Amino acid sequence: MIDFAAFVEKFMAEVPGGVAGDAEMRRRDPRPFVDTTAADIRPDHLDDDQIDSWFDYMAWNLWELIASRSTEGESGLIPRQEYETLSFVQQWDVYPEAMRAITAEVGVDGLVDLGRVSKREVGSKVNHLRNYACALMAILGRGVGVKLDLVDPVASRSDVETCIQFGRRLWHGTWGDGPGLASGHGFTLPHLDRDVLDPLVAAAVSVEDPEHRAVFRRFNAATELFGFMLHYDNRLGMGDTGPYPLPGGGFALVRDHFLHEPVYPWADVAEGMPYAVTEVMVFRDDTIDVTINDIGTTFTTPSTYLDRLDRVVVFARDTMDTPMSELRILDDDEMRAISAQAEKGVLALYRMYAKKSVDEKIWDGIKVYSHDFLRPIAQRVGIWDRIREGGFDAPTELTKKAWPTLASGRAGEILAPVFMMGDGFPSVRPKS
Repeated sequence: MIDFAAFVEKFMAEVPGGVAGDAEMRRRDPRPFVDTTAADIRPDHLDDDQIDSWFDYMAWNLWELIASRSTEGESGLIPRQEYETLSFVQQWDVYPEAMRAITAEVGVDGLVDLGRVSKREVGSKVNHLRNYACALMAILGRGVGVKLDLVDPVASRSDVETCIQFGRRLWHGTWGDGPGLASGHGFTLPHLDRDVLDPLVAAAVSVEDPEHRAVFRRFNAATELFGFMLHYDNRLGMGDTGPYPLPGGGFALVRDHFLHEPVYPWADVAEGMPYAVTEVMVFRDDTIDVTINDIGTTFTTPSTYLDRLDRVVVFARDTMDTPMSELRILDDDEMRAISAQAEKGVLALYRMYAKKSVDEKIWDGIKVYSHDFLRPIAQRVGIWDRIREGGFDAPTELTKKAWPTLASGRAGEILAPVFMMGDGFPSVRPKS
């Protein structure tokens, strides 16, 4: 019998979360392969030690992410565990070839440039979440496939190499030499270059007026929930960066909510909304402790950080292709209008989801996950339509084989050891 509670408390019942956990993982492996250099992102082939190093750290990083979100509820409307687990399998079947196509199109240096987008833009899905997760999600699909005896862990080595290096090249564009993850930077994501950030912060205005503060608080809550539900009950529709220390004290947080993603058939509820809105929040209270994980989720002590908000401004990016120079500031009237539409839109989405069968909702969720972790990158390169023909719009043969088990109520049973006990990362080494 396994004391599962011990594995929730600490990774492999040994390593804590947070900064202390990162330090322990680095004590065990002083140069983990999640860190990057300009030289080691270039080879297409990796040795066993490099793969094991990436696996070991990412297993802890994933555990830390899941453990820190353990208070999040499970939707009774949408089969999250089922579609997540199956989407990992789907991604493992289609992502490696898509990654090779993108790399062939732009080269290693082009991937590094894509990693720099999050330093220069807000309201873009070519961001840290996709850079972080596109390789990880596919690798987890391999782990699920191995557990189901559908994937050979040794024969899949070349695809593992493709996924790891694709992700590391993006990370290098964002961070340069050194740790490629928020967990290696004290759980912070201060991505934006100062010449991009400073004008955004300068536009923020006081929330001393109670009515203005109330308008923003409603807007923040309504658009967050709408983006969450539009993306099928997950966090692909949002993300924070920061904290950004400010001259004279305090810090800023930058938060994106993606509201109008036209690729999804149910996105008509967002008609007329901006593609994305970006909230730039300024705090002068240095006693607030802030951490942000690798999927852009902010945790603060105290948790009531918005009560201490000093200034704020909200920008709209009207379309995915709107230049940064054409961001526009939302006034209170437009924030009220968007809030009202978002609140109505959430109810409309609930009604729509409630009418779908379980299998329909599972496939919708797979489509969101399998598209949204890679589509923004492929769209920026200009080859999404070509890549999409490689199997993104229908279950692959591997997904069909996994479906009966993972859609039968056993998804949670499979996911728990994958997320919490490192089972998502079986070795590529042949068994002796």
